[in-house]
Amino acid sequence: MTQILDYFHHIHHIDGEHKVHHCGGEHKKINEKLDYKIEHCSCGKHSINKKEAVGHDFDYNEIKFVFNEECPDGGWHIESGKIISN
Repeated sequence: MTQILDYFHHIHHIDGEHKVHHCGGEHKKINEKLDYKIEHCSCGKHSINKKEAVGHDFDYNEIKFVFNEECPDGGWHIESGKIISN
């Protein structure tokens, strides 16, 4: 079973190594629907600055999520997300 975080991370191949990055942020220029920023929060989770956001499966199909748990650092915990459309 795929975890929700898989929809908001991707891998770059840099100097022969795999580097895992959060989607959104600097990648907004690639896809305007990625108008969010993801950060690690003090809760030990991932916070996102949008209540709803588009993630992608491994075939790059868009999947829209809504997040339900607010983070005390600001934003919402990605781990609380539920699919609302795909």
